[in-house]
Amino acid sequence: MKNLLITLSIFVATFSTAQTKSYETFSKSYAYENTREYNKAIQVLSTLPESSYSVQLRLGWLHYLNADYIKSKSHYKKAISINKSSIEARLGLIYPLTAISSWDEIIKVYNEILEIDINHTTSHYQLAYIYYVRKMYTQAGAHLKKVLELYPFDYNSNALLGSVYVKQGKIKEAKFHYTRAMEYNPLDTSIQSILNGL
Repeated sequence: MKNLLITLSIFVATFSTAQTKSYETFSKSYAYENTREYNKAIQVLSTLPESSYSVQLRLGWLHYLNADYIKSKSHYKKAISINKSSIEARLGLIYPLTAISSWDEIIKVYNEILEIDINHTTSHYQLAYIYYVRKMYTQAGAHLKKVLELYPFDYNSNALLGSVYVKQGKIKEAKFHYTRAMEYNPLDTSIQSILNGL
């Protein structure tokens, strides 16, 4: 019994020290980030296990801030491989992918998020915007309608859906959504100007 208690005490002490070291290491990394010393913020994390989800997530962010987008992408993907249902790691991955203009990969990542959470409105909106820019108006509209089912008064989605409808020649529908956007922000002169021209 005495040996068991000694073993248990050693285990608890070791675990507690490791946890404290982890907190302290992250604290140092945040301090370096705050002073924009990104290499130091990255380096200090090298003492922690690579198998840690939070370490990989943090390294993804720090490499992004350091403009090393390939390494950032790699660390976010490692975080996803550790926690396969992580939405936050996928949203993090969007940062380096955007920086390198990897739009097809971005579409893939947002669709992965929607497989995890079908109502993830940020993913729906961002996909809608990408499809709008690509002149894929039917796809853009479908994603915007999904957002507006959940957030009918959302300014950005109403304004963008109004633009989608204009491109599709559906002026009555466009006016409805532009008007709702104006109800949200009556001082928006750009929407008012579009409405006046319809």
